[in-house]
Amino acid sequence: MPAPYTSADVIQRAKAIHIECGQQPVVFRKEIEGFGINRLQYALLNECLRLVQDDVMSVEDIDKVMSYGLGHRYAFMGPLQTALLNAEGLPNYCDRYGETIVRVSETYGPTPTWKADDPVIQEVQRQFDAVGLGVDQLPARRAWRDENLARLAKLKQE
Repeated sequence: MPAPYTSADVIQRAKAIHIECGQQPVVFRKEIEGFGINRLQYALLNECLRLVQDDVMSVEDIDKVMSYGLGHRYAFMGPLQTALLNAEGLPNYCDRYGETIVRVSETYGPTPTWKADDPVIQEVQRQFDAVGLGVDQLPARRAWRDENLARLAKLKQE
């Protein structure tokens, strides 16, 4: 995220270095709280907690929706391109789905507190513990995640 006084040349040189290293850099056009990945992840995590808190879905089912649904698409393209490809351009997507998106979005509740002692946080952890993903299992699960992320990165280079 460049500072307001960062020259366009410096931004382009930094971007080129990242590309040379095999990364996919993004450029923020102005300063904002949080990084892009965090802002998108936090919006999603907030809704996940609301779904658990309101007893709409289990933790396991929420993770399935992502890993077997959206995650398949998002591993290769972002949400805006996904929307674009689900219709005949973005205006057509809005004509088809806009009212539903607004109606659903209006039902989102307040932002969760994200305090360790919050009952919904405790419930999420309880559900993870119940399926064998307690704190003692995290090192093995992290290794599994990292191995699969490396495999996916290799696949995306093809």
